Order: sequence, then structure tokens, then C-alpha cells
Amino acid sequence: MRKLFLTLLVSVYLIGFSTAQSDSYAMMQKLSPEQRGEAVKFGKRSVKTEVRELIKEWSVDNGKNGFAFIITEYLALAFAARQAALQSSELNNFDIEDTLAKSSGKLVFQVSLLGNTDSFSKDHTAVLRIGDKTFPSTYWNNPPGEASDDGKTFEATSDYYFPSEGIDPNSVVLLVVQDKDGKEIAKFSFNLSKMR
Repeated sequence: MRKLFLTLLVSVYLIGFSTAQSDSYAMMQKLSPEQRGEAVKFGKRSVKTEVRELIKEWSVDNGKNGFAFIITEYLALAFAARQAALQSSELNNFDIEDTLAKSSGKLVFQVSLLGNTDSFSKDHTAVLRIGDKTFPSTYWNNPPGEASDDGKTFEATSDYYFPSEGIDPNSVVLLVVQDKDGKEIAKFSFNLSKMR
């Protein structure tokens, strides 16, 4: 999943986008000034951290059955701060407000799956299941997959957008990727209470 870094960068761009780890907190929405500062510090400190390690808190790795992560407002801001630091720059107030405005009200999931052709994921869609409720994605992007070194498998990375309104930030959500006939292709369980 080597294109993860570039894909994350594109995703953050598309949505505009002390932190001591806590064992229990709700996913942060509408960040307070203190939470914004924490996100910026977290991003700046992570300049030398591999992207896969950086997004660990927000990701679910099912091995050969796929990899997925959620881009929250906190992660979008942290990644923007990281990108600025990589360019020996800092986010100004406009950058922070712009990133948060573009990511506000959305839950964006990025999913990487393996298949046999470069177009295997072109008709995939996704739903979020929370208890007995199901929410369809409002937008998705399924670009062609990239061939592996041996040319026998392809990795496709798709983005699925959902409105965050009505979704409890303390809930466990199940992201289900489906084919055009509604057959379940992959599932990823996210405990929103364990991430920022």
C-alpha cells in the first residue's frame, strides 16, 4: 500500500482539509481552539513519522482483506500542519480555518483493496451501519487500481464521503464496501470513541 502517502495527501486536499493518548474520548467535531492547537502540534511533531504510523489511531488494517482509515477534522488539520512543517512553513489562521471549513460536517473514509484487474473497484459503493441504521455514502471516488510489482494484483484506493450529522461521535460504525449488486466486498469497524 505504498501509494498511501500520496492518496492521503490528495484526500486531505480534496476535502480541504501535548496530545497525550487517551483511552477514551469521542471523535472530535467542531474543534475548540485548544483542540486545534493540539492537532497542529501533533502534525508538526509527526514530520519524521511514517504516514501509516501517523494514521494508526484512525485506521483499520484487515491484512489482505483491505485497509481503511477515517479522515476526521483533527486528522485533516494535523496532516495539513505536517505538510506545512515538511515545507519549513507553518499554518496561518486562514489555513486552519480553510482546512476545518472544508472538512466540517463530513466523515471521509479511504479504503484500499486488492483485486485482479485495474477496474475491479469501479462500481463499488459504501454504506455506514450504526446499530440498526444504515447511511449510504453521498459521494465516492473509485480511480483505477495500480498494478503490483508482479503485475498479478491491483491495489485500488477509494474515497467514501458521509455527512457527520446524526452520527454519534461515541459510536462504533461499520463501513461496508459493496459491489454494484449490493454484495458485501469488505467491512471495517471503527470505534469513534477511541479516536480524535
